[in-house]
Amino acid sequence: MFRFIPRRFFNAGLRLQEESSRVIKSSCPAGTVLNLNVKKSGKDPIALEDHEYPAWLWEVLDKEAQARKLAEDPLKLRKKQIRKANRARIKQNNFLQQL
Repeated sequence: MFRFIPRRFFNAGLRLQEESSRVIKSSCPAGTVLNLNVKKSGKDPIALEDHEYPAWLWEVLDKEAQARKLAEDPLKLRKKQIRKANRARIKQNNFLQQL
């Protein structure tokens, strides 16, 4: 039989403080040439200051922010769930056809 023993972790407050003080910074300093030129006659883009980029850009790779955004719109959440289920079903069917 298992017992549930509540424990208080002393680093929980420190963890919350670190997350709240975390500031997202870009991976390269302003003025850096990014070497993302696609066209032969085009110019390489130059990195801007962090505040010059739109706010949504910093949330694109944040999984928690994306989960909050999906929770606000149940239609998008359902669409994503259906898409995931369809991909899994297709992979399963492709695997079974190889046998």
